Amino acid sequence: MRQLAYKTKGFTLIELVVVIVILGILAVTAAPKFIDLTRDTKAATLEAIGGAMASGLQLINARAIIDNQQLGTGIIQIAGVDIPLYNGYPSVRGADSFPDQNAQVKAWLEIDAVDRNTANFNRDAAPFFTDKSTANNYIYIFFIEDYDQKSTIKCHVRYENPVTLVPENPTITVNTSEC
Repeated sequence: MRQLAYKTKGFTLIELVVVIVILGILAVTAAPKFIDLTRDTKAATLEAIGGAMASGLQLINARAIIDNQQLGTGIIQIAGVDIPLYNGYPSVRGADSFPDQNAQVKAWLEIDAVDRNTANFNRDAAPFFTDKSTANNYIYIFFIEDYDQKSTIKCHVRYENPVTLVPENPTITVNTSEC
């Protein structure tokens, strides 16, 4: 009678260690790619906001032309909100409070944002917050999670309607270098 010997097949401890080491190396090299997804997502979101802003500005300018307010200062109303104009585009007025400025931006951009003062006290209020620099005639849109770095971070959309003797079109700058 012949006896058959069954050989059990499995992995040795060394083989398991080698596989675990290889998986660890792959995880370490792949992790930065996943971390960059957050940056890419924020950058793409800001690009979309910039595009929506450009479209909104075209609609405001068309409305200003219809209302004969395409030169100098003026005011149009959108969704019950007064939008101050300069040469047919939204202006940045020092007299407007941060909540008023935010309401104006939300009327022509339709974005879920709060003003910078609200963002300072409630970081869960919205995904974005608006800010302004009256001296430079800028309106900013930041991610609310970046509130503490807003003065130095280069991850925002900036709207500028230049105050000049000869009317110029406003500019939209999407800065994603530090998202």
